[in-house]
Amino acid sequence: MSRTLSQMPKLMMSSNGLSINSKRRKISMTFLPPSTKSPLFVYNNDYDQRSFLSLGRRSPEENTAMADEEEGSNDTESVSTFRSLPSTLEGTDDDVESMSRWLDEERERRSQKSTYGSVDASQRRRSSSSELLRQADVVFQRRNSYSSSVSSKLDRENAGLLSADEIDNSGVEDEEDFATEKATIASESRRLSRYSAPLVVNFILEQMFSLVCVVFAGHLGKEELAAVSMASMVSTMTFAIYEGLATALDTLCPQAYGAGQPHLVGVHTQRCAALSLFLFIPAAILWWYSGFFFKFILSDEKVVSLAQQFLRVLILGGPPYILFEDGKRFLQAQGIFDAGTIILFITAPLDVLLNWALVYSDTFGIGYIGSAVAAVINFWLAFILLVLFVIFIDGNECWAGFTVASLHHWYDLSLLAIPGVVMLLAESMAYEILTLLASYFGTNALAAQSALSSVVSLLYMIPFALSVASSTRIANFVGSGNIPSAKVAVHVGMSSSLYSAALNSVIIYIFAKPIARLFTKDLDVQKLIVSLCPLMSLFVIFDGWACIASGLLRALGLQGIGGTINMVGYYLIAVPLALFLGFNCNMELVGLWLGNGFGLMLIAAAETWVIYTADWNKAVEQARERNRACI
Repeated sequence: MSRTLSQMPKLMMSSNGLSINSKRRKISMTFLPPSTKSPLFVYNNDYDQRSFLSLGRRSPEENTAMADEEEGSNDTESVSTFRSLPSTLEGTDDDVESMSRWLDEERERRSQKSTYGSVDASQRRRSSSSELLRQADVVFQRRNSYSSSVSSKLDRENAGLLSADEIDNSGVEDEEDFATEKATIASESRRLSRYSAPLVVNFILEQMFSLVCVVFAGHLGKEELAAVSMASMVSTMTFAIYEGLATALDTLCPQAYGAGQPHLVGVHTQRCAALSLFLFIPAAILWWYSGFFFKFILSDEKVVSLAQQFLRVLILGGPPYILFEDGKRFLQAQGIFDAGTIILFITAPLDVLLNWALVYSDTFGIGYIGSAVAAVINFWLAFILLVLFVIFIDGNECWAGFTVASLHHWYDLSLLAIPGVVMLLAESMAYEILTLLASYFGTNALAAQSALSSVVSLLYMIPFALSVASSTRIANFVGSGNIPSAKVAVHVGMSSSLYSAALNSVIIYIFAKPIARLFTKDLDVQKLIVSLCPLMSLFVIFDGWACIASGLLRALGLQGIGGTINMVGYYLIAVPLALFLGFNCNMELVGLWLGNGFGLMLIAAAETWVIYTADWNKAVEQARERNRACI
C-alpha cells in the first residue's frame, strides 16, 4: 500500500481529486490501481470478494454482510467504491498497465467461472462488472492521446507556466465527482447563474415562434388573424402535454448522470421520446379533423377552414418539436445548457425570414399557409442542429446508440411523466381561465388582462430558467447519493427564487407606465394597467416562488405530489376564489388576480414544506432503483 501511494502522481494526492475528462467528473484520491498482488483484490476467495466487482452497487443486505466480514478481518485498509470507471484516466504508465493486467485476468476468470455466491448476487455482480469492463475498455482506447496532453499541462502547471484561465478550462479544476463534491453556497450560486443565463434567453426565444406566426399571418386579414390565433392556441396547449412528459427527464437523466451511469441518460431520453411520439399519434389525428370541433366554437366557416389547414401542416412539425425538447434535457443533464440557446439564435432570425418569404414574397410566397410551413421547417432545423451539436461539439458521452430498451418500462416512465403533465397544464390552464373570465368585464378589462398576462409570462422565464438549472444540479447530487450537497443546492435554488421574484416585482412596479404605453394607446386601458401593476408586483413574487419549488420537486422525483398540490391549489382554491372575488364581490380584475395569487402562495408554501421535510435517503434509494430498473 505504501509503495502504491508513493508511486501515485502528485495530482492524485490532492484534495481536489483526480481529473477524468472534460465531462465534469473527478475520482477520489483513494482510487487505487488494481493489482493481483494486493490482498485487497482476491478473485477466487468466496469469503472475501473484494475485487473490482465490488465497485458495483450492492443491496443493503450485502453491505451489512460485507461490513461484518470486514470487521472481523485483519485488513486495515479499504478501497473506495465507485459505480463506474472514468472514460479517460490520469495516472502513470505503471498504473495504467496494472489496470490493463487486471482487465485481462478478470476476463479470463469470468470465462472459467460462471457462478459464485448466490444466484441474485451473481446476477448483480455480473451486471456491475460488465459495465465496469465496458467503461474500462474506453480508458485504454484513449490512454495514449490523453496521457500526453495531461502530462504536458501538469509539467507546465508545476513550472508555473499555466495561466488561471488555462487551468479553469483544462479539465483539471472544472471536473466534478458529484458523489464527493462539497458544495458551498458560493460555488452553487456561481454555477446556478452560469447555467440559468443561457436558459433565460432560450425560453424567451422559444416564445417568439408562435408570436411570429400570428404577426405575419394575421396581417393578411381578420379571418387569417382569428384562424392563426386559434390554431396557435391549440398547438401550444398540445405541445404543453409533451413538454410535461419531458419533465420526467428532469428527474431521470440528471440522477443517472450523477450516479456515474451516463449511458442511462441516453436510454431515458430515447424512452421518453418513443413514448411521446407514440402519444402524438392521437393528437395528430385530432389536428387533422380539428375543423369538426372548431365548428362548435367558431361561427365563421372560413376561419374554421383556415385554422384546420394550419394545424394539418403543423402535424409535420410535431415530431421534431418533441425530439428537440427531449434532446435539450439530454444535454442539460450533463451540465450543457447553452446548446439550445445557440441553436435558437440561429433559427429565430431564420423563422422571421422564412415567414416573410413564404407568406409575402412574390417568388416563394404561398400565402397564409406559408406561416405553418415556416414553423415546420424551423422545428426540423432546430432538431437537426441539436443532433449535430451532440455529434461534433459536446454531449456524446451519454449516447451509446439506439437500444430496444427504449421500448420497455413505459409504465415506470409514465409514473413521473403524467404528474409532470398535470403540473404544467394545471398552471397554464388557470391563466387561460383568467383571460376567459376577464372578457366578461368588457373590452378594456380584456385588453388589460391580455397585456398583464403577456408581461407576467415573459418575466416568468427568469425563475423558470433558475428552476430548470436548480433541478438539474439537485438531481445530479441525488443520483450520486450526495445528500449534503443536494441540500445546499436546494437552499441556493430557493434563495434564487426570492431574488428573481424580487427583481420581477421591481420591474413591474417601477415601469408600470412604460409597460402600459407599450401595449396600447388607449388612455383608459393604460390607466387600468397602471392601477393593477402594484398588485402584479406582489403576484410575481408568489409566481416565482412556486415555479422554483415545482422544479425542485421534479429533481426529487416527486411529480406526483407536485401535481396533486397544483390541482388542489389552482382548481379548488385559486379559481373558485377568483370567481368569488371578481364577480360576487365586484372586484373584477383585482379579484381575479387576488384569487389566483392567493392560490399560488399556498401552492408555493406547500411545495416548499414538502421539499424541506423530504426523506432524502428515500429519494436517493428511489433514484438508484430507477437506474437499476433500466440496466
